[in-house]
Amino acid sequence: MTVRGLEAGIVTHDGENLSRFYERGLGFTLNRILEFPQGTVHRLHNGQAMLKIFQPAEAPHDADGNGWSNTCGFRYAAIHVADAAATVQQAIDAGASVLTPVTPHRPGAAFALLTDPDGNVLEILQEDPT
Repeated sequence: MTVRGLEAGIVTHDGENLSRFYERGLGFTLNRILEFPQGTVHRLHNGQAMLKIFQPAEAPHDADGNGWSNTCGFRYAAIHVADAAATVQQAIDAGASVLTPVTPHRPGAAFALLTDPDGNVLEILQEDPT
């Protein structure tokens, strides 16, 4: 089996606001908005990264607030970038909050942890391609 791609999905109360954050803060492009009886999907991409932002027709429950690393399962997404510092600043300007500032963690690599306006955790990862 060959996987042709992986698309992350985020459930939100406000699809327009969260879509706008990913467009302005992380350079995603809105491909299209799809309306279904179950809710609205904003489909975005940036390079090969694909993202669905889903606003259910019925308001979703909020996360339990136990912290992103205290519960098993999908809890954060890593976004690979060429310049972590510039990406973090752009995301902050669009409404992100910083959990961990840009931090070198091995030769040629640095990361930061951010939250989007809904509190979803994003790792901004810069790695030397060599």
